[in-house]
Amino acid sequence: MLDWLTIIVLLIIGIGLIVTELIFIPGTTVFGIAGLVLSIIGIVLSFTNFSFGTGIFVTIVALALMVGTLLYSVRSGTWDKVSLKSANTGKVNEDMQHSIWKGDKGKTLSSLRPEGKAIFNEVIVEVSTRGNYVNAGAAIVVVEVKDQKIVVEPVV
Repeated sequence: MLDWLTIIVLLIIGIGLIVTELIFIPGTTVFGIAGLVLSIIGIVLSFTNFSFGTGIFVTIVALALMVGTLLYSVRSGTWDKVSLKSANTGKVNEDMQHSIWKGDKGKTLSSLRPEGKAIFNEVIVEVSTRGNYVNAGAAIVVVEVKDQKIVVEPVV
């Protein structure tokens, strides 16, 4: 005969996996499905090994615990200590200081598809093309510099 401890452990692990799915690793569905399956197994075992009334009681308690845990997790700021509060405000070529001008010639360090790295006057920068593919090591020329964006074309 199955004891209460097994049912309680299945429900707690199931609820924990569902919360893990929703809060920590959303989108994987594996943990959510596993948590749901374990919770259902715990509820079914309570129906098969105890009375119908006990099964209904376990179902209501399990649902209440799931809803309560999820509401507490989302609303109370429980996860503020582990949540990301800063944003990346850096920009590409931010430290360039206008050292590269239209007409400057350089060489690609990586393939441009349409963006990649290039070197001009011993300065490595992020560059982009107007949709063209340029192989690594190709000679390029700057056709436009707007803010920190450098647009290049291959030298023909």
